[in-house]
Amino acid sequence: MSQKDDMKANAVELQKGLKKLGENRVVALSVHKSKELIAELEVTVAKLVQQIDGLS
Repeated sequence: MSQKDDMKANAVELQKGLKKLGENRVVALSVHKSKELIAELEVTVAKLVQQIDGLS
């Protein structure tokens, strides 16, 4: 997978995760699940930042 594809995959993962936390979500998450999801999104953001830093 190319770097651009990796970055897009990370962005899509972030988008899906934020949708699960947003006010238009279908199912309310428990506090435990919300914290797990936030931790996963933080890792994804860190990966995306590294990839963007690698472009310059």
